[in-house]
Amino acid sequence: MGGVSTNKVKKVTDKLSSNLSFSKSTVSRLMKELDTVIESWRSQKLNENYTYLISDACYFYIRENKSVVKRPLLISVAVDMKNYRRILGVDIKIDESEESWREHMLNLKERGLKTVKLTTSDDNKGLVKILEEEFAGSPHQRCMVHFEKNLLSYVPAKEKKLLSRYLKTIYNCPDKEMALKIANLISDKYRNTYPKVSKLLDENVEETLTFYSYPKHHHRKIRTTNLVEGTLNSILKRRSKVVGIFPNRDSCIR
Repeated sequence: MGGVSTNKVKKVTDKLSSNLSFSKSTVSRLMKELDTVIESWRSQKLNENYTYLISDACYFYIRENKSVVKRPLLISVAVDMKNYRRILGVDIKIDESEESWREHMLNLKERGLKTVKLTTSDDNKGLVKILEEEFAGSPHQRCMVHFEKNLLSYVPAKEKKLLSRYLKTIYNCPDKEMALKIANLISDKYRNTYPKVSKLLDENVEETLTFYSYPKHHHRKIRTTNLVEGTLNSILKRRSKVVGIFPNRDSCIR
């Protein structure tokens, strides 16, 4: 029922039994009762240590002060020591500012999270700064998919397919040393024609290669934010289409 319109929930409950009928007010009350369960989950104690922490945001339309605004849902997913994935926390914020991410991370730490072996995110400056401050000493992996998109934005459509193929060779190398060599070759190729591509590769590609220091069978899961953006966010977006615009933040969280 969370994130599903009252009308749709009523249709489902009506189909469950022809002898039962639930009014909209009853369905609404049932949905509100979920708040207690949800808040219990959002405040539960966390294990002290996790292997990987992946953070990203998903945007939703919410009605606030008689206006419709787009707000980010900040999401952090972790992989524990037994390799199980777990959603640690979700928070609706006004924006993806440094302060918003700080509040999100501090909440996780107050609930018990202490250390992680690797953090993964996009290049949001505020988020990266907070991860470095709150998990000092933990290496950071810049999402290679976001990095690739940045690079592709600097070349015309006719060049995108070839550049994308080149970039994939960087991340399929057997080790970091070879990946850097391939990146340098690609940079040299584009230095005269698309200097911004070369500049980005020269200055930032190493930020996307941290994953090479971790077990090979984990590489595909930790080198991007797809665990959040590609999987979880796509499910949330699909469910939110039923609602369209959430009447308030609580309904969005629910």
